[in-house]
Amino acid sequence: MPKSTTLPNLRHIRLLVAFADKGSLTSAAEALHITQPAASQALHALEAALGASLIGRSDMTLTAEGEAALVRFRRISEFVRHAPAAPRLASRLDTLLSWSHLRAVAAFLAHGSFSAAARGLGQSEPAVQRAAREAETIMGVALFEGNGRTIRLTTAGQNAARAFNLAIGEFESARADLLERLNRFESKVSIGTLPLTRTFLVPDAVARLAETYPLAQFEILEGSYDNLLFELERGRIDILVGALRPSFDPRVLEQERLFDYELKVVSRADHPLTRSSSVTMADLARHGWVIARQGTPSRQTFDAMAATFPKDLPVRQSVETGSLNIIRGVLLKTDHLTLLSSHQIRYDLEAGFLAVVDCPVPQSRRLVGLTVRKHWLPTRLQAEFLAALREGSMALTE
Repeated sequence: MPKSTTLPNLRHIRLLVAFADKGSLTSAAEALHITQPAASQALHALEAALGASLIGRSDMTLTAEGEAALVRFRRISEFVRHAPAAPRLASRLDTLLSWSHLRAVAAFLAHGSFSAAARGLGQSEPAVQRAAREAETIMGVALFEGNGRTIRLTTAGQNAARAFNLAIGEFESARADLLERLNRFESKVSIGTLPLTRTFLVPDAVARLAETYPLAQFEILEGSYDNLLFELERGRIDILVGALRPSFDPRVLEQERLFDYELKVVSRADHPLTRSSSVTMADLARHGWVIARQGTPSRQTFDAMAATFPKDLPVRQSVETGSLNIIRGVLLKTDHLTLLSSHQIRYDLEAGFLAVVDCPVPQSRRLVGLTVRKHWLPTRLQAEFLAALREGSMALTE
């Protein structure tokens, strides 16, 4: 979460929504129980924060920029109002809470403690803790439990933190939308990548868009599926690209298939097995293996294949890693084998460093795709990145 993000008052955002609903600034001010001068001042502050005119002063209607911002502002209000709260308060949370409240709770989820959250926000720990506790009081639900160094978020606190982080991200998307209307593509696309797509699909799409939009920013995060899924759900990343999983929550996430792939037995180019045209399971069992972590599709494929090895030959699972660099280093210096897609090692295959062993891997076809939050509304830059992923995937089915 950026330290320098300047955010307007949440009530200012609600003011524009009320203006659109009520049809006049006077009616919007009355609905929010503020004076007309205060409403005008709030509008000016909001326009200054976004660098755009939102309401035409001659006809007092939403400008094109105001219409674009309104879409995001409605989503911000929805995210905030869907955070856990006492029933009597739920519909008014976006008028009761401030950005300081939202950022403090969201930062605790991201960093795991008030001290780390304070460092992440560039604020003092007492200030962050005070804002988080104020949010808890305003919402009328317990967001934290424990004491001292064992403070943690309750389930309600976790849900609130996710909702708040999405609301903050939505405002940044509003800024990006308005800049993109001026053909200024300066925002960020945050991508979570799983091992299969780190060496070709994602870098290819990033390179293509970075060339087209030199001021755009692309943040690529690596990690386990579970960790990246958590970051996606809370809005830390926008898109997760990699092998699809059958178990995901369709109420929260959406998956899209991009292409299929098959795992191959891979070794160094001068491995003894690369000279054989009839490699058996016994041959494979006699060598050490670099295997993927538990719970990954590649590991499931390996375990199924290893179950067919001769019973008198113990499976030699020497190295367990998700790092392609480590896999490559071990293969080049030993007779170890591994399971990889040929896409992952295309440059090593072309350079003659690694080779595919002539041995079919049963039931190894898997799906690669992207996972996004349900009802996510991408900016133009994010939408173009998705298009680049889809286009780059068209010729990749093995």
